[in-house]
Amino acid sequence: MDKKNSTVFFYILATLALLLFDTGLHGDDYIVISNLEKSDTLGFLNLEGARIMAFNIVTYYSFWWSYFLLGNEYQWGYDLIKIVAHAISIFFVYKFSTDYLPKDRAVLVSLIFILYPLHDTTAYWYMTAPYILIPATILYAHHLIRNNKTMLGFFVSMLGAFSYYISPPYIFGLSLIFLFEKNFKKAIIFVTPGVLYVAYYFWIKLHYVGVERRINSDLGVLDFFKQMLIQPLSFLESAIGPSYWLKVFYAIESISLVSVIIIALISVFAFIKIGSFSKAPNMSKSLYIGLISVLILSFGMYALTGLYSHSAFNLGNRSTVYGSLFIAFLLVTFLPANKKAVAFLLIVFLAPVFGLSDHWKSWNANQKIVIENIKNNQELKAIEIDSTLIVTGNIYSKLGPFAHIEFFSMPWSVSAIFKDSVRTKNIVALTPYVVINDDYLIDPKFGGKYSLENKLYVYESEDDLVREISSKDVPELIKQQPIIVRHWVQ
Repeated sequence: MDKKNSTVFFYILATLALLLFDTGLHGDDYIVISNLEKSDTLGFLNLEGARIMAFNIVTYYSFWWSYFLLGNEYQWGYDLIKIVAHAISIFFVYKFSTDYLPKDRAVLVSLIFILYPLHDTTAYWYMTAPYILIPATILYAHHLIRNNKTMLGFFVSMLGAFSYYISPPYIFGLSLIFLFEKNFKKAIIFVTPGVLYVAYYFWIKLHYVGVERRINSDLGVLDFFKQMLIQPLSFLESAIGPSYWLKVFYAIESISLVSVIIIALISVFAFIKIGSFSKAPNMSKSLYIGLISVLILSFGMYALTGLYSHSAFNLGNRSTVYGSLFIAFLLVTFLPANKKAVAFLLIVFLAPVFGLSDHWKSWNANQKIVIENIKNNQELKAIEIDSTLIVTGNIYSKLGPFAHIEFFSMPWSVSAIFKDSVRTKNIVALTPYVVINDDYLIDPKFGGKYSLENKLYVYESEDDLVREISSKDVPELIKQQPIIVRHWVQ
């Protein structure tokens, strides 16, 4: 690596550290840590408490060991792993991109794809860091095979394929690049790990009980085609419709003063150097076909689950990562080397990236305070074992008016956070979908049922207050909760 490349890599690594450090744990991280606390080393190695990861065997042993060893106490360790994973991902995507673009544009493609604000979840939520590292690994395998490093490329492709069930669209889609170029031998070498993984997936699905099933066996033909219509429409709305531009606006609104200074320095440097930036090349037809195929295959994969549509907000925005690869190449391929292009990227990419980083850091700090309050609240510890505890506040972070990062929105996260501080197991957060039915609070989304005939308590998480209430107070309590906006159509 020459001096110039070393300098570029240093600045990228420093920027990643600024963006990712102190972004912490979120969502399902808490329940996985709670489950793995019950395991010893042998239990961890045997996937006890994490049977779903039988589908994602490489990711389990390369990422989930930190849940087992670090727990909740050493969050800096998770942030360090995020930084390393993103640095590796940027390098891998860069190497793939150099097969089609000049080096300066290849660097830009890798940065835009890896840090694209549309799927900020993959940057800051530890559990979904593989959503970036896996496609990057598969892209790198493609690069190795293209450049006749066949054995190493096949091995890297195997690692990528068996890392997670998100891998098939990448492997099957990108294999079409070789097919279009009539390089059938390389296509077979590259796609074989994907075929083996699909066979492995169905073998696990058929022979093991208790693993998550991603294919909806009750999905009919009409339902599948309905989902196939929803998938591209929801992606387009998230990626180029009002959702993305609203996200950009409120992300920029969240920027801290330190981030403003860093953005200003990067922008000044870009304006000075733009004259030496390479000219926009013609986009390879085979690459175009491969990237479009990845996106279409991802629509098919999500349609088979019947569970997901695309969104720019919430932890579910990880699903937009497939299309973001195509968008990154489109932006960089057609981007002219002038100051208008720099200003455009500043608004749609650079500023939102730093704003979202600040938002996640702020929410992580808030989560730590709430969790510490729960641990230290003696009134929570005094609540009777057969009572019902209703939790209000901190359901989601607020990015402008929009609910963004989940906290108490999922019952398993609530259980994991409260488990050592409250004796009762009847704990329910007042999410928008909780309703009263007879003498129960019902959570129709996740199937929870909580008796209102028990002694009732409310924990106001924003004020760290516990108070006893009667069942007659619950309807009014529900009415008092703020409206949660998850999409602009609301």
